Amino acid sequence: MPIRINLLAEEQYLAEMRRRDPVKRAAWLGGFCVFLALLWWGWLLFQQHEAKSTLASHEASFQRIEKAAKETGEQIKKAGEIEKSIHSLNRMATNRVQWSACLNALQTCTVENIQVTRFHVEQTYNVQAAVLSKERGKSKPASSTERIVLTISARDYGRTEDENANKFKEKLLNHPWFKRYLAKDSPVTFKGFSNPTVEKDDPSKVFVAFTMECTFTEQVRN
Repeated sequence: MPIRINLLAEEQYLAEMRRRDPVKRAAWLGGFCVFLALLWWGWLLFQQHEAKSTLASHEASFQRIEKAAKETGEQIKKAGEIEKSIHSLNRMATNRVQWSACLNALQTCTVENIQVTRFHVEQTYNVQAAVLSKERGKSKPASSTERIVLTISARDYGRTEDENANKFKEKLLNHPWFKRYLAKDSPVTFKGFSNPTVEKDDPSKVFVAFTMECTFTEQVRN
């Protein structure tokens, strides 16, 4: 029986050992891990890009909202100032003295033998500056105090004992319009009487000239 000798067995064995070498397998495994790491890193870069895009979009949206909110706040502030002005105008329109109404009231307060020769209105404003304070409740807005004094000059052609000047004063005090606007304390005061004087154009008439001051209620306006 012939004997067969395989001279390549050693080389095949060495090739098989090299094929099964754990270092080679570790190199393949390491390369695969590196590939996975690179793939994960690429995914993270993609996620970072998406997050930056989303952040930029939100920031742009916030800027638009902030700009719109600022404009809205300015409009609200302007609207508040306009409403305040309208309120002040309405309050002034309802509270201010209507001089046409005053003249109408004055002509209904006639007394026999009393002739009004002149009336003069002195209307002054005392302005108080605003008070600013960090303490709560201590700040005060600017304001002005309106003071009105109506001076009436008249002549009394009646008899002294008739006291027509006092009757005229009482009519003013009892008239609804003057009741509304005159001050509560000493609203009407006499400021002097002249001596009996002969009428220049009619010597048969004698009169006593007198002056009255009508003080109106002070109005404080902000």
